[in-house]
Amino acid sequence: MIDALGRFLSFFPQFFPPYFSLHYFSALLTPLGQTIEMAAGGMIVALMVGLFAGIWVGAGLPGGRLIYTLLASLRSIPDLTLAIFCVVVVGIGPPAGMLALAAFYSAAVGKIFADLFLSADPDPIEALRATGASRLSVAFFGLLPLRLKDILSYGAYEFESAVRSSVIVGAVGGGGLGTEIVGTINAFDYHRTTTLILVLILLIAVIDKFAQFVKRRAAIVWFVLPLAALAFWNNRPANVAVSHAISTFATMLPPQLPGEAIRHIPQLLLETLEIAVGGTLLGTIAGLPLGLCAARNLSPAVLYVPVRRFLEALRAVPEIIWGLVLVTAIGVGPQAGVFALALHATGALGRLYAESFENIPAEPVRAIAATGAGPVAVAAFAVVPLALAPLAVHTLFRLEWNVRAATIVGVIGAGGIGGALFNAQQLFFYRQMMAYIAITWLLVLTVDSGSGFLRRRMKLMEVYE
Repeated sequence: MIDALGRFLSFFPQFFPPYFSLHYFSALLTPLGQTIEMAAGGMIVALMVGLFAGIWVGAGLPGGRLIYTLLASLRSIPDLTLAIFCVVVVGIGPPAGMLALAAFYSAAVGKIFADLFLSADPDPIEALRATGASRLSVAFFGLLPLRLKDILSYGAYEFESAVRSSVIVGAVGGGGLGTEIVGTINAFDYHRTTTLILVLILLIAVIDKFAQFVKRRAAIVWFVLPLAALAFWNNRPANVAVSHAISTFATMLPPQLPGEAIRHIPQLLLETLEIAVGGTLLGTIAGLPLGLCAARNLSPAVLYVPVRRFLEALRAVPEIIWGLVLVTAIGVGPQAGVFALALHATGALGRLYAESFENIPAEPVRAIAATGAGPVAVAAFAVVPLALAPLAVHTLFRLEWNVRAATIVGVIGAGGIGGALFNAQQLFFYRQMMAYIAITWLLVLTVDSGSGFLRRRMKLMEVYE
């Protein structure tokens, strides 16, 4: 691990300085637009499907439990895995990436919306039912108004996540900035790679500010939705040969693995879990002190402002991009995957930890400080213990997230089940590809279920990012 870190630090200067050229920036407008349009087009579909599914489940209509189970199951398939599948069926380009995002976020949004509706205040709902209103009327005139602000807030957040995901799916042929970054790394043009990563960080920052603006002024959604619908129309699969798509899909069934590949499954799964656990552990170790420095109630502005900007930059770059940089710097293998997940996890956990520290009661902290204890002692005996429950929640959710991400970074050479999946797709072994997709789904679903059970036993609230 130390040797890999040394190789990375010695290689890192090759990425600087970034390449700046007016002509180059004008050429970036096309992939930048593709990235935004993929995210917007995928999200407009996800919001419509997710809202319909959420209302159906929340209203208790027939089949609601089955729909909820299907949403949770589909959500367990990583977005990159769906992108590989869509590229095979639809072809390379933004339509494949957009369809993958639409499928993944339809499940994610639908499940969250269903949870929101199911947890709504029951008193107004019961009052509406007492009038004799139908279940659909109760949903549209009771559940929807009660949860409208939460829906807008979560939808704005998911759009930011979809922009990052559009870069991920672009790395396997979906177009946009992801495809451009892969191209510059393959061409050893690392200065342009750095430029693209900086553009990505700036894009995420702008999207984040825009999402906050939408939350404060919900009416602007009615202007945004038509633009998202236009983005979907511009990136729709234009010349889909349905018969070819069906025949291609038929060649993927039934999923099948040769004996040699089956014998390697335990090793691949163990490698994937090692990447996920290692990345989460390093992210936790780094995120804890950075979270303390980023908390507004614990640090002065001269410290927490730059630390927060640093955490945002780490979080803005998807794991697969960190993975591409690290595989280039230190070579293929699980170590690159661990460091890639650790960098992104540090940014995410550091921010979440900071918010948890900001939410603790101030009185116990002041009491410990009044005894003459130093900053380290105050943090160790007051701040961290008071925030322990939300810290555990965020860490468990990050572990779930990193199991998905471990399959993603495997695609670009970090090892694990993701690498086997990508190799099968590249060699047109579609039955093997489907088998690896099923194994990936089962792995993520098992970890999600285990983590959810642990959180319930610990009586921890489920709040994340």
